[in-house]
Amino acid sequence: MPVAQNSEFIEEERQMARTIAISLGAWLAVTVLAVVLLLLFGDPLSSLVV
Repeated sequence: MPVAQNSEFIEEERQMARTIAISLGAWLAVTVLAVVLLLLFGDPLSSLVV
């Protein structure tokens, strides 16, 4: 495998890993935000439903 192709492959893998890491971080932030909101407003919300 030529060095140029290897370099392009590695750069593509790094870009993909970076994108996946950002996506996972965003999902983690949304999940933490949802948990915090439920902890703060869980009782008022459950009293509205029941």
